[in-house]
Amino acid sequence: MKLTELNAFLEYGFLARALIAGLLMSLTCGLLSPFVVLRRLSFSADGLAHASLGGLALGMFLLASGPAPSLASYAVSFVFTCLVAAAIAYFSGGQRVHSDTAVGACYVAAFALGILLLSLRQRYSGHLEHFFFGSLLAVNPLECWLLGGLALLALTLVLACWRWLGQWTFDEELALASGVPTGVLRYALILLIAATVILSTRVVGVLLVTAMLVLPGAVGTLLGRAMSTITLLSLGVALTSTLTGLGVSNSADVPPGPAIVLTAFALFVIAYIVRRHRDRRLSHARLPLA
Repeated sequence: MKLTELNAFLEYGFLARALIAGLLMSLTCGLLSPFVVLRRLSFSADGLAHASLGGLALGMFLLASGPAPSLASYAVSFVFTCLVAAAIAYFSGGQRVHSDTAVGACYVAAFALGILLLSLRQRYSGHLEHFFFGSLLAVNPLECWLLGGLALLALTLVLACWRWLGQWTFDEELALASGVPTGVLRYALILLIAATVILSTRVVGVLLVTAMLVLPGAVGTLLGRAMSTITLLSLGVALTSTLTGLGVSNSADVPPGPAIVLTAFALFVIAYIVRRHRDRRLSHARLPLA
């Protein structure tokens, strides 16, 4: 983002809120993304993202709030999304249903419920694209405060449990044998993911929020080896994608959500090419001399 574009964002309140909300979302997603990728929770995060639409729609439907979700509707959505996560854990707890089947069944039902409830409210029918792809320019001060609190909570958890998270991420059995509370870490991460997808839906939308929980961590794992390096790369990708996406959105007059995600995907492609080139160079260097 150029300096002139940054000044334009700071001149108007709604543009400044959009920039703040985007950066706070990037901070949270950048911190959580490595653990989502390394613990293979991408599909679960996608399921919770779709389920959050059902929760937001339910909160807005029951509380008769306006086009923008209120604090109470966010609370309803969080409880609903946690119930969906509990249902997934229940259905996949036995041997009858695999975990990916349980995730697919539950999130589709929750997503369908959200579409149904939003369709029943005639005045919301024209704003469905905002739920799907985000409405970053319509972020209100309440949502900025909520995103700030969430970013602070995620940062506190990562810093306070850094050693435990590293052990659990790379070797769960060894971490459990070492006394690491893996169950607590798993539930804490799931709750943070649920809160992140609910609030980030306002920024990039239900259909794109999973990308911000996966792509930064994917770039970090491609280019980094140590957990600290992976996390720093993930944060850098998330913040760069948001700033670049907002700049492209402002200059080309396109929706910011897709611009942010496509920027992150472009960085992922670049990281993949760099990693492939590095692996080939290392493999050639290890070849025995004739």
